[in-house]
Amino acid sequence: MNSSKFTTYLLLLFIVLTSLPGTLFAQRFEATPYYGFMFAGKMNFVEGEMNIKDNPNYGIMLDFELDRRHGLYLELSYDRLDTRATYKAYGEFQSEQDLFDMFIEYYQLGALYDNPLSKKSSAFGFFTGGVARFSPITDEYGDDYRFAITGGGGVKFFITESIGIRLQGRLKMPFFFSSGSLYLGSGGTGFYMGSGTVLLQMDITAGVIIRIGE
Repeated sequence: MNSSKFTTYLLLLFIVLTSLPGTLFAQRFEATPYYGFMFAGKMNFVEGEMNIKDNPNYGIMLDFELDRRHGLYLELSYDRLDTRATYKAYGEFQSEQDLFDMFIEYYQLGALYDNPLSKKSSAFGFFTGGVARFSPITDEYGDDYRFAITGGGGVKFFITESIGIRLQGRLKMPFFFSSGSLYLGSGGTGFYMGSGTVLLQMDITAGVIIRIGE
């Protein structure tokens, strides 16, 4: 999904949600398309490190109210980063090698806790689990799917009863449980990765909340 298609889908979602009467929803529902910046991290191998370039990211969060008294929501989220991967072998005189353009997608499900600060603002925290997809834009490599968790928090400010702003920071952790090798270049050179590797990523985002329901 490229950014132009994503924007089109968001506009259609906004039109649909804002045209629905709030009485259709017994509980609150929030849709939050967002844009931000992601610090994509590095992966360490025995022979060197792969660097995933920092870049803007975008996505959407869907929150379904479960318990208003305790501020509990079920959260579904989609996130995408378009970036580029490079590789640098260990050694003082080794230069960085371009690998490929790629995108990373997160598909997550989890819980959000919302704590009101005033009638129009609240602080929140969340934790999710799901899948991270690493997709090189090249015919030489296939997609790689990994179990991933995310966690973070932020604040919400509501301009009206149904429109607000969501600001948040989030830590993302895809897991590589088994050892293996990353093969680079036409010669199939392998770089060994040990088991239990965790890729640490972080993003800071701002989104527009569309709330419906009583």
